[in-house]
Amino acid sequence: MEDLPEEKPYFRVSAKRYRKSSRPIVFLVISSVLSVAAISWMASNYGGFARAEDVIAERPQVELAAIATDTPRPTSSPSAVPLEEPTIANTSVIPPSELPFGSIVFDGRKLGYSHLWYYLPGELSARQITNGNWDDRHPAFSPDGSSIAFASHQNGNWDLYLLQAETGEVRRLTATLGFESRPAWSPDGQWLAYEAYYEGNYDIWILPLDEEQEPFRLTSHPGVDRSPSWSSDGRSIAFISNRENNFDLFLADLDAVDDRFTNLTRSSEIEESMPRFEPDGTRLAFVANSDGSNQVFIMDLNEAGRNAKVIGPGDYAVWSPDGLSLAILQNRAYESYLVSYNINAIGIPPLGLAVDGTVLGIDWNGERFRFVTNPINNIESLYERIVQTPIAQGRYSVIRLPNLSAPNPFLSDLANEAFQALRERTIQEVGWDLLGNLDGVLVGINDPLPPGFAFNDWLYTGRAFAISEAIVGAGWVEVQRENIFGQTYWRLYVRARFQDGSQGEPLQTIPWDFSGRESGDPVIYDQGGSYQESVPKGYYIDFTALASDFGFLRQPALSNWRTYYAGTRYKEFALMDGLSWEEAMLQIYPSFAIITPTPFQTPTKTPTRTPRPTNTPWWIKTNTPTPSQTSTPTPTTKP
Repeated sequence: MEDLPEEKPYFRVSAKRYRKSSRPIVFLVISSVLSVAAISWMASNYGGFARAEDVIAERPQVELAAIATDTPRPTSSPSAVPLEEPTIANTSVIPPSELPFGSIVFDGRKLGYSHLWYYLPGELSARQITNGNWDDRHPAFSPDGSSIAFASHQNGNWDLYLLQAETGEVRRLTATLGFESRPAWSPDGQWLAYEAYYEGNYDIWILPLDEEQEPFRLTSHPGVDRSPSWSSDGRSIAFISNRENNFDLFLADLDAVDDRFTNLTRSSEIEESMPRFEPDGTRLAFVANSDGSNQVFIMDLNEAGRNAKVIGPGDYAVWSPDGLSLAILQNRAYESYLVSYNINAIGIPPLGLAVDGTVLGIDWNGERFRFVTNPINNIESLYERIVQTPIAQGRYSVIRLPNLSAPNPFLSDLANEAFQALRERTIQEVGWDLLGNLDGVLVGINDPLPPGFAFNDWLYTGRAFAISEAIVGAGWVEVQRENIFGQTYWRLYVRARFQDGSQGEPLQTIPWDFSGRESGDPVIYDQGGSYQESVPKGYYIDFTALASDFGFLRQPALSNWRTYYAGTRYKEFALMDGLSWEEAMLQIYPSFAIITPTPFQTPTKTPTRTPRPTNTPWWIKTNTPTPSQTSTPTPTTKP
């Protein structure tokens, strides 16, 4: 057996912190639970075994057999980050009540940051646990429910932390310049498996909580290994990996040295994610993605053939403490829903909790805690809307945006402050001025529409903008395709200027490539592009989530997006404020100006100035817009 090398990428600390809490927020309760969907053709792709290429050597004096890898750690290990004292408040707990169903903890986004929330099934709303000008994500209850492990960016880099439920004490577990997230507890509560991003690659690491041993690496494959989940007997860990070209569900046998890793799915056309073992058993819940749509499946590892059974649509699933139900997160276009599915028609009553934004992590424990929190501040909005005197009853002026390169740099007086605040926050988060150069802001009511656009596009309202095509072509932006109940949406990730871990997060999914339409492959052309070959390296900011914080919502692709590139609308964001398009138009135009669609010309195949990422092959030029010349932006630090 080979000892771990002297050089280690961690030192662990136990600085204690106390956290204020924030005010409770009341969420909408939905009255119905979505019906269970059946996609049997997807389930037929699951099953089988594979011999892994990794050979793991036994680690001496460790209770978990054969955990350490025989691959030495990188010589340029992540450095330790000096500790600072962020503003954190006390958190106290009311003793658990006699009500059943336990407690659910998840991360939710509010006022520009993600924080931890808890929800008691059967109640009407969730309550916020943590607060601060940083992100807290991926919470995981300890087996006894006494603490919550989570990932946080509160000290400038993504590290793991531990929150004690009874006292509110917060302890920092890792301190590196790398990225650590998605902690998963061992059944005895002595270990944390987690995903870590060092030197451009994801691996699964294991952290002992006895403070006497250093973390060590479970996987060392050059592929992406992420999202660990510990089995109920403690002898195996499920995780996701693309080491065999596609993201499949793998199982690591902690008692094995050779043949440690088994591919459980081997699905070439389906991408798996988010595995989760049931509390006391051998079943695995996981998510499978086909053509942008996510479905939750269950696989019984003791069943012959290990066939997977579809449960219903969802992006993340966690078992109830009794194993009879699943709490499933369904991320929609602009919000998320926490719903429940009862296995074999028995389990908890239906859940129906609406959550703003996208939820990235959730866990469920049998204890019923009630966290009592106090608000740190009274901030109600990320910006102040200052409206001038209306030019007429119900109609407002349009305002020129300063220092902006765009064809018509005006927005409605009801949207300009939101845009300026988003622009400044984007510079802070990304490190350069993404919104200083735009392809579209206000489109005149009589301007001809480019091919693929609808007559009721939000760019006419003075409440929307479209980011620059040149920025996308320069490789500063990655686009992820999402199918949400039959409608195509896009999520934009913007590359951070500083790639030291202080800004953004590594990507975990393969982005969409629109330029594949010009490859000459008719299949790729017909489907409007294709997925890239691999996950881009580096750190990115989820601009779709950031824009949503300021009210600017992404727009769905038009039905013709595969044929007309402009119909993708992946670059367009609108401050809708709950208005219909007609209501928004009446805020800047008189009713007689929009009573007829005459000014809105029917889309034709005539070439327009609509930008495209690459030149179009000669044999389809008659059906495709002609590209225009734009300048590549230079990153700046301030607008």
